[in-house]
Amino acid sequence: MKIINMEIYGYSAPYRQPYSNSLYTYSSTDIVICRLETDNGFEGFGWTHGNAVVIKTMQSLRNILIGMDVFQYERIWNMMYRPKLFGRKGFETRAISAVDIALWDLMGKKAGVSVHQLLGGCSDSVPAYIAGGYYEKDKSYELLRSEVKENVRKGAKAVKMKIGGAPIPIDIERIDAVRDAVGPKCRILVDANNAYNRIDALKMGRALDKRDIYWFEEPLPPDDLEGCAMLSRKLDTPIAIGENEYTKWGFKQIMDSHAASILNADAQVLGGITEWRKIADMAQAYHVLMAPHGDQEIHIHLVGAMSNGLIAEYYDSNLNALLSDMFSTHAVLNEEGMIDIPHRPGLGVDIDFAALEKYEIFRG
Repeated sequence: MKIINMEIYGYSAPYRQPYSNSLYTYSSTDIVICRLETDNGFEGFGWTHGNAVVIKTMQSLRNILIGMDVFQYERIWNMMYRPKLFGRKGFETRAISAVDIALWDLMGKKAGVSVHQLLGGCSDSVPAYIAGGYYEKDKSYELLRSEVKENVRKGAKAVKMKIGGAPIPIDIERIDAVRDAVGPKCRILVDANNAYNRIDALKMGRALDKRDIYWFEEPLPPDDLEGCAMLSRKLDTPIAIGENEYTKWGFKQIMDSHAASILNADAQVLGGITEWRKIADMAQAYHVLMAPHGDQEIHIHLVGAMSNGLIAEYYDSNLNALLSDMFSTHAVLNEEGMIDIPHRPGLGVDIDFAALEKYEIFRG
Protein backbone atom coordinates (compact mmCIF):
# COMPACT_ATOMS: atom_id res chain seq x y z
CA MET A 1 0.00 0.00 0.00
CA LYS A 2 2.02 2.92 -1.34
CA ILE A 3 1.52 6.63 -0.67
CA ILE A 4 0.69 8.48 -3.90
CA ASN A 5 -0.37 11.89 -2.57
CA MET A 6 -0.06 14.12 0.48
CA GLU A 7 -2.17 17.20 1.16
CA ILE A 8 -1.71 19.73 3.95
CA TYR A 9 -4.45 21.89 5.47
CA GLY A 10 -4.08 24.70 8.00
CA TYR A 11 -6.97 26.08 10.07
CA SER A 12 -7.37 28.80 12.68
CA ALA A 13 -10.50 29.56 14.74
CA PRO A 14 -10.66 32.38 17.33
CA TYR A 15 -11.93 31.89 20.86
CA ARG A 16 -14.86 33.98 22.04
CA GLN A 17 -12.54 35.30 24.73
CA PRO A 18 -8.79 34.70 25.15
CA TYR A 19 -7.78 32.55 28.09
CA SER A 20 -4.51 32.14 29.96
CA ASN A 21 -2.52 29.63 31.93
CA SER A 22 0.34 30.68 34.20
CA LEU A 23 2.61 31.90 31.39
CA TYR A 24 0.72 32.11 28.10
CA THR A 25 -2.45 33.62 26.66
CA TYR A 26 -4.27 31.89 23.81
CA SER A 27 -6.63 33.58 21.36
CA SER A 28 -7.27 30.82 18.80
CA THR A 29 -7.12 27.11 18.00
CA ASP A 30 -4.58 26.45 15.24
CA ILE A 31 -4.48 22.99 13.64
CA VAL A 32 -2.51 21.51 10.73
CA ILE A 33 -3.87 18.35 9.09
CA CYS A 34 -1.91 15.83 7.01
CA ARG A 35 -3.99 13.87 4.51
CA LEU A 36 -2.33 10.85 2.87
CA GLU A 37 -3.73 8.93 -0.11
CA THR A 38 -2.64 5.45 -1.19
CA ASP A 39 -2.60 3.58 -4.48
CA ASN A 40 -5.47 1.33 -3.35
CA GLY A 41 -7.83 4.19 -2.53
CA PHE A 42 -7.39 4.60 1.24
CA GLU A 43 -7.07 7.98 2.97
CA GLY A 44 -5.39 8.57 6.32
CA PHE A 45 -5.47 11.66 8.51
CA GLY A 46 -3.16 12.99 11.17
CA TRP A 47 -3.12 16.41 12.80
CA THR A 48 -1.29 18.56 15.30
CA HIS A 49 -1.61 21.99 16.83
CA GLY A 50 0.83 24.32 15.13
CA ASN A 51 1.75 27.15 12.86
CA ALA A 52 3.61 28.02 9.65
CA VAL A 53 6.70 26.09 10.77
CA VAL A 54 4.64 22.89 10.90
CA ILE A 55 3.22 23.55 7.43
CA LYS A 56 6.64 24.30 5.95
CA THR A 57 8.13 21.15 7.45
CA MET A 58 5.28 18.99 6.18
CA GLN A 59 5.83 20.37 2.68
CA SER A 60 9.47 19.36 2.92
CA LEU A 61 8.54 15.86 4.08
CA ARG A 62 6.33 15.24 1.06
CA ASN A 63 9.20 14.04 -1.15
CA ILE A 64 10.19 11.49 1.48
CA LEU A 65 6.69 10.03 1.70
CA ILE A 66 5.57 9.70 -1.90
CA GLY A 67 6.10 6.13 -3.10
CA MET A 68 6.69 4.68 0.38
CA ASP A 69 4.79 1.66 1.67
CA VAL A 70 2.58 2.71 4.59
CA PHE A 71 3.50 -0.40 6.61
CA GLN A 72 7.16 0.63 6.55
CA TYR A 73 6.31 3.16 9.25
CA GLU A 74 9.55 2.55 11.16
CA ARG A 75 11.63 3.19 8.04
CA ILE A 76 9.55 6.28 7.22
CA TRP A 77 9.96 7.66 10.75
CA ASN A 78 13.72 7.33 10.59
CA MET A 79 13.78 8.96 7.15
CA MET A 80 11.78 11.91 8.50
CA TYR A 81 13.75 12.30 11.71
CA ARG A 82 16.91 14.13 10.63
CA PRO A 83 17.94 16.48 13.46
CA LYS A 84 19.88 18.87 11.18
CA LEU A 85 16.84 19.08 8.91
CA PHE A 86 13.67 18.00 10.78
CA GLY A 87 13.32 17.53 14.54
CA ARG A 88 14.95 17.12 17.05
CA LYS A 89 12.57 19.14 19.23
CA GLY A 90 9.96 21.77 18.48
CA PHE A 91 7.39 22.47 15.81
CA GLU A 92 9.23 20.45 13.17
CA THR A 93 8.78 17.35 15.32
CA ARG A 94 5.06 18.16 15.48
CA ALA A 95 5.00 17.90 11.69
CA ILE A 96 6.59 14.43 11.88
CA SER A 97 3.96 13.56 14.50
CA ALA A 98 1.01 14.45 12.26
CA VAL A 99 2.42 12.44 9.35
CA ASP A 100 3.06 9.42 11.57
CA ILE A 101 -0.46 9.59 13.02
CA ALA A 102 -1.84 9.57 9.46
CA LEU A 103 0.20 6.42 8.75
CA TRP A 104 -1.37 4.63 11.72
CA ASP A 105 -4.82 5.75 10.63
CA LEU A 106 -4.09 4.21 7.22
CA MET A 107 -2.74 0.97 8.66
CA GLY A 108 -5.86 0.54 10.77
CA LYS A 109 -8.12 1.17 7.81
CA LYS A 110 -6.25 -1.30 5.64
CA ALA A 111 -6.30 -3.94 8.39
CA GLY A 112 -9.94 -3.24 9.17
CA VAL A 113 -9.29 -2.58 12.87
CA SER A 114 -8.91 0.44 15.12
CA VAL A 115 -5.53 1.93 16.03
CA HIS A 116 -6.34 0.87 19.59
CA GLN A 117 -6.58 -2.77 18.46
CA LEU A 118 -3.42 -2.51 16.34
CA LEU A 119 -1.50 -1.37 19.40
CA GLY A 120 -2.73 -4.10 21.73
CA GLY A 121 -6.30 -3.26 22.76
CA CYS A 122 -5.84 -3.53 26.52
CA SER A 123 -9.09 -1.72 27.49
CA ASP A 124 -12.26 -0.90 25.56
CA SER A 125 -12.87 2.37 27.42
CA VAL A 126 -10.66 4.84 29.27
CA PRO A 127 -11.22 7.33 32.09
CA ALA A 128 -10.89 10.97 31.11
CA TYR A 129 -10.64 14.33 32.83
CA ILE A 130 -12.04 17.56 31.43
CA ALA A 131 -9.39 20.25 31.03
CA GLY A 132 -10.26 23.79 32.10
CA GLY A 133 -9.96 26.14 35.03
CA TYR A 134 -7.99 28.71 33.05
CA TYR A 135 -7.43 32.30 34.04
CA GLU A 136 -9.70 34.74 32.24
CA LYS A 137 -10.30 38.45 32.61
CA ASP A 138 -12.78 39.15 35.43
CA LYS A 139 -13.23 35.42 36.12
CA SER A 140 -14.58 35.22 39.66
CA TYR A 141 -14.47 32.23 41.99
CA GLU A 142 -18.19 31.83 41.31
CA LEU A 143 -17.56 31.56 37.56
CA LEU A 144 -14.83 29.02 38.24
CA ARG A 145 -17.21 27.00 40.41
CA SER A 146 -19.90 27.16 37.71
CA GLU A 147 -17.45 25.93 35.09
CA VAL A 148 -16.34 22.85 37.01
CA LYS A 149 -19.90 22.09 38.13
CA GLU A 150 -20.90 22.04 34.47
CA ASN A 151 -18.05 19.64 33.72
CA VAL A 152 -19.28 17.31 36.46
CA ARG A 153 -22.77 17.56 35.00
CA LYS A 154 -21.28 16.37 31.69
CA GLY A 155 -20.07 13.22 33.43
CA ALA A 156 -16.58 14.19 34.56
CA LYS A 157 -15.17 12.28 37.51
CA ALA A 158 -11.94 14.31 37.21
CA VAL A 159 -11.29 17.96 36.33
CA LYS A 160 -8.10 19.88 35.70
CA MET A 161 -7.43 23.50 36.57
CA LYS A 162 -4.57 25.94 36.10
CA ILE A 163 -2.34 27.28 38.85
CA GLY A 164 0.86 29.32 38.88
CA GLY A 165 -0.62 32.46 37.32
CA ALA A 166 -1.57 33.99 40.67
CA PRO A 167 0.12 34.20 44.08
CA ILE A 168 0.13 30.89 45.90
CA PRO A 169 -2.49 31.94 48.55
CA ILE A 170 -4.89 33.00 45.76
CA ASP A 171 -4.38 29.76 43.85
CA ILE A 172 -5.01 27.77 47.02
CA GLU A 173 -8.30 29.65 47.41
CA ARG A 174 -9.14 28.79 43.79
CA ILE A 175 -8.39 25.09 44.42
CA ASP A 176 -10.58 25.13 47.52
CA ALA A 177 -13.37 26.79 45.53
CA VAL A 178 -13.16 24.01 42.92
CA ARG A 179 -13.21 21.33 45.63
CA ASP A 180 -16.28 22.94 47.16
CA ALA A 181 -17.96 22.91 43.75
CA VAL A 182 -17.18 19.35 42.64
CA GLY A 183 -17.40 17.59 45.99
CA PRO A 184 -15.08 15.10 47.70
CA LYS A 185 -15.33 12.26 45.16
CA CYS A 186 -14.29 14.14 42.01
CA ARG A 187 -10.56 14.11 41.30
CA ILE A 188 -8.83 17.48 40.93
CA LEU A 189 -5.68 17.79 38.82
CA VAL A 190 -3.60 20.99 38.89
CA ASP A 191 -1.32 22.25 36.13
CA ALA A 192 1.30 24.97 36.66
CA ASN A 193 2.60 25.01 33.07
CA ASN A 194 6.24 25.39 34.23
CA ALA A 195 5.54 28.52 36.30
CA TYR A 196 7.34 27.87 39.57
CA ASN A 197 10.88 27.92 40.85
CA ARG A 198 11.90 25.07 43.15
CA ILE A 199 11.11 26.97 46.37
CA ASP A 200 7.58 27.95 45.36
CA ALA A 201 6.87 24.57 43.75
CA LEU A 202 7.69 22.82 47.04
CA LYS A 203 5.56 25.29 48.97
CA MET A 204 2.62 24.75 46.65
CA GLY A 205 3.20 21.01 46.62
CA ARG A 206 2.95 20.82 50.41
CA ALA A 207 -0.37 22.67 50.23
CA LEU A 208 -1.56 20.20 47.58
CA ASP A 209 -0.62 17.26 49.81
CA LYS A 210 -3.20 18.49 52.31
CA ARG A 211 -5.93 18.65 49.65
CA ASP A 212 -5.93 15.18 48.04
CA ILE A 213 -4.88 16.44 44.60
CA TYR A 214 -4.62 13.76 41.90
CA TRP A 215 -1.45 15.18 40.34
CA PHE A 216 0.80 18.26 40.19
CA GLU A 217 1.53 18.88 36.52
CA GLU A 218 4.57 20.74 35.15
CA PRO A 219 5.58 22.45 38.40
CA LEU A 220 9.01 23.50 37.08
CA PRO A 221 10.63 24.45 33.74
CA PRO A 222 10.70 21.42 31.42
CA ASP A 223 14.47 20.96 31.62
CA ASP A 224 14.65 21.00 35.42
CA LEU A 225 14.42 17.24 35.82
CA GLU A 226 16.56 17.31 38.94
CA GLY A 227 14.08 19.70 40.56
CA CYS A 228 11.14 17.50 39.59
CA ALA A 229 12.94 14.51 41.07
CA MET A 230 13.35 16.45 44.32
CA LEU A 231 9.62 17.21 44.37
CA SER A 232 8.79 13.57 43.64
CA ARG A 233 10.85 12.52 46.66
CA LYS A 234 9.41 15.10 49.05
CA LEU A 235 5.73 15.20 48.08
CA ASP A 236 2.88 12.71 48.29
CA THR A 237 1.10 14.32 45.33
CA PRO A 238 2.34 12.66 42.12
CA ILE A 239 4.38 14.76 39.69
CA ALA A 240 3.24 14.64 36.06
CA ILE A 241 5.36 16.07 33.23
CA GLY A 242 6.16 15.51 29.57
CA GLU A 243 3.86 17.54 27.32
CA ASN A 244 6.89 19.63 26.31
CA GLU A 245 9.19 16.67 25.76
CA TYR A 246 10.11 14.98 22.48
CA THR A 247 11.08 11.48 21.34
CA LYS A 248 12.04 8.41 23.34
CA TRP A 249 15.43 9.91 24.14
CA GLY A 250 13.89 12.89 25.93
CA PHE A 251 11.53 10.66 27.89
CA LYS A 252 14.34 8.30 28.82
CA GLN A 253 16.05 11.25 30.53
CA ILE A 254 12.86 11.92 32.51
CA MET A 255 12.63 8.31 33.62
CA ASP A 256 16.34 7.92 34.36
CA SER A 257 16.05 11.04 36.57
CA HIS A 258 13.00 9.64 38.41
CA ALA A 259 11.46 13.05 37.79
CA ALA A 260 7.83 11.93 37.50
CA SER A 261 5.51 9.03 38.14
CA ILE A 262 3.11 10.10 35.36
CA LEU A 263 4.02 11.07 31.79
CA ASN A 264 1.86 13.55 29.82
CA ALA A 265 3.42 12.33 26.56
CA ASP A 266 1.61 13.91 23.59
CA ALA A 267 1.71 11.90 20.35
CA GLN A 268 0.87 15.07 18.40
CA VAL A 269 4.07 16.68 19.70
CA LEU A 270 6.75 14.10 20.49
CA GLY A 271 7.01 12.29 17.14
CA GLY A 272 3.72 10.47 16.57
CA ILE A 273 2.19 7.16 17.57
CA THR A 274 5.29 5.18 16.53
CA GLU A 275 7.37 7.04 19.09
CA TRP A 276 4.63 7.23 21.74
CA ARG A 277 4.35 3.45 21.79
CA LYS A 278 8.08 3.08 22.42
CA ILE A 279 7.88 5.59 25.28
CA ALA A 280 4.92 3.76 26.82
CA ASP A 281 6.75 0.42 26.59
CA MET A 282 9.83 1.94 28.21
CA ALA A 283 7.65 3.50 30.93
CA GLN A 284 6.32 0.06 31.88
CA ALA A 285 9.85 -1.01 32.79
CA TYR A 286 10.14 2.06 35.04
CA HIS A 287 6.66 1.51 36.57
CA VAL A 288 5.57 4.90 35.22
CA LEU A 289 2.02 5.62 34.04
CA MET A 290 0.90 7.23 30.77
CA ALA A 291 -1.61 10.09 30.84
CA PRO A 292 -1.19 11.94 27.54
CA HIS A 293 -1.73 15.61 26.95
CA GLY A 294 -3.58 16.37 23.72
CA ASP A 295 -6.63 15.65 21.61
CA GLN A 296 -8.84 12.84 22.89
CA GLU A 297 -9.71 11.54 19.41
CA ILE A 298 -6.13 10.27 19.11
CA HIS A 299 -5.09 9.59 22.67
CA ILE A 300 -7.99 7.41 23.81
CA HIS A 301 -6.62 4.78 21.40
CA LEU A 302 -3.20 5.00 23.02
CA VAL A 303 -4.28 5.02 26.66
CA GLY A 304 -6.63 2.10 26.02
CA ALA A 305 -3.97 0.09 24.22
CA MET A 306 -1.38 0.00 27.01
CA SER A 307 -1.46 -1.72 30.40
CA ASN A 308 0.12 1.40 31.97
CA GLY A 309 -2.42 3.76 30.41
CA LEU A 310 -3.90 5.88 33.22
CA ILE A 311 -6.29 8.58 31.96
CA ALA A 312 -6.95 10.72 28.87
CA GLU A 313 -7.36 14.46 28.54
CA TYR A 314 -10.69 15.73 27.21
CA TYR A 315 -11.12 19.09 25.49
CA ASP A 316 -14.57 20.47 24.83
CA SER A 317 -15.35 23.25 22.34
CA ASN A 318 -14.35 25.89 24.91
CA LEU A 319 -10.70 24.84 24.52
CA ASN A 320 -10.79 23.59 20.91
CA ALA A 321 -12.66 26.14 18.83
CA LEU A 322 -12.53 23.80 15.81
CA LEU A 323 -13.91 20.75 17.61
CA SER A 324 -17.60 21.12 16.74
CA ASP A 325 -16.91 21.52 13.02
CA MET A 326 -13.88 19.29 12.60
CA PHE A 327 -15.46 15.87 13.19
CA SER A 328 -18.72 14.37 12.05
CA THR A 329 -18.66 12.09 15.11
CA HIS A 330 -17.21 12.90 18.51
CA ALA A 331 -15.61 11.12 21.44
CA VAL A 332 -18.21 11.34 24.20
CA LEU A 333 -17.68 11.33 27.95
CA ASN A 334 -20.24 9.02 29.57
CA GLU A 335 -21.86 9.20 33.01
CA GLU A 336 -19.03 7.16 34.53
CA GLY A 337 -16.43 9.66 33.31
CA MET A 338 -15.21 7.19 30.67
CA ILE A 339 -14.82 7.37 26.89
CA ASP A 340 -15.62 4.28 24.85
CA ILE A 341 -12.93 3.71 22.22
CA PRO A 342 -14.38 3.49 18.70
CA HIS A 343 -13.81 0.15 16.98
CA ARG A 344 -14.11 1.62 13.51
CA PRO A 345 -10.96 1.15 11.39
CA GLY A 346 -8.08 3.52 12.01
CA LEU A 347 -8.72 6.39 14.39
CA GLY A 348 -12.45 5.99 13.84
CA VAL A 349 -13.09 9.66 13.02
CA ASP A 350 -14.14 11.42 9.85
CA ILE A 351 -12.84 14.95 9.32
CA ASP A 352 -15.45 17.34 7.90
CA PHE A 353 -13.35 19.41 5.50
CA ALA A 354 -16.41 21.23 4.15
CA ALA A 355 -17.35 22.47 7.63
CA LEU A 356 -13.74 23.57 8.23
CA GLU A 357 -13.49 25.66 5.04
CA LYS A 358 -14.45 28.89 6.79
CA TYR A 359 -11.39 28.54 9.05
CA GLU A 360 -8.92 27.59 6.32
CA ILE A 361 -5.64 29.53 6.17
CA PHE A 362 -3.61 27.11 4.04
CA ARG A 363 -4.10 24.29 1.56
CA GLY A 364 -1.35 22.72 -0.46
